[in-house]
Formats: sequence, structure tokens, C-alpha cells
Amino acid sequence: MMHAGLETIVVVLGSNRAQIRRVLEDLPVDTAINDRAQSHMAESVSCGLAKMPGAVTGIMVALCDHPLVTPSTYAALNTLHQELPEKILLPVYDGRGGHPTVFPRSLCSAVDQGTPLNRVVRGHPQLVCRVPVDDPGVAYDMDTPADYRRMLSKNCPA
Repeated sequence: MMHAGLETIVVVLGSNRAQIRRVLEDLPVDTAINDRAQSHMAESVSCGLAKMPGAVTGIMVALCDHPLVTPSTYAALNTLHQELPEKILLPVYDGRGGHPTVFPRSLCSAVDQGTPLNRVVRGHPQLVCRVPVDDPGVAYDMDTPADYRRMLSKNCPA
């Protein structure tokens, strides 16, 4: 994300925050804490929103279980958001939707109130813009040890 030129990056930390903070300490990112271990993703996004500057035109929600997204995809979504600031931008690779997802400022209050992100998207179909990308990383998620091993075998971008 840093290589994509994003101005403000907030990393929301949870249960292993002490170890993760050490890894992040020399990086130009801010951190937020979600103390609720079993909370929904929307609650973590809400924690991150609290650290965002008031002038943002939207937020890009990137998930830690999608580590292979390329800087060019982040940059392309950011550029498209500048052109279409009121749209929800969903990257699509080979017909599969993925992450990161960009939400316009007008929907940040719904996200901040804890509405699940998929419900925000479904509730505003007129705002959804499916963005074709040449990046399989948007569709590769890592939820299990087997997923992790599969990702290690991918040709990861440096």
C-alpha cells in the first residue's frame, strides 16, 4: 500500500498487537486498536475510521488475509476513486470479486455504525462499480494453514 502512494494508512490491530506493532514501528502507518477479539470486520473498520483525517473522500478497506494484492492495484483503485468519489469500488479478477474495497465518504457513517461491509455494498447497488483488474491477489485469501501454504507457492510480487 505504501508503494501505491496512499497518503494515510491505518492498521487496525487486535489480539497480537504487541508483536505486530514491533514490525510496524518503522513504517509510515498509524495504528488503531480493536479490543473486541470476536468482533465483526465492521467494528475494526470503525476503529480505523476514528484515526482517519476528516477530509478523506473515502476509505479503502484492505484485509490482512489478502497479502498478494499488488501496489498497482491499490494505485489503480485510488486513482479511480479520485474520478468516481461516490462509487463503491470492487476489484474483480477473472470474474471473482475480491479486496480491497473502496467506500465513498457518504457511506463511512454506515460503516462506522457497525453495519457489515457486505450489507453496505448490497444496500447500495446503484453505487457499486466492479473494477476488472489483472491481479489474482485480490481474490486470494488466506484463512487456513493450507491457504497459507498455497500462497507460499504463488509467485509473490516483491
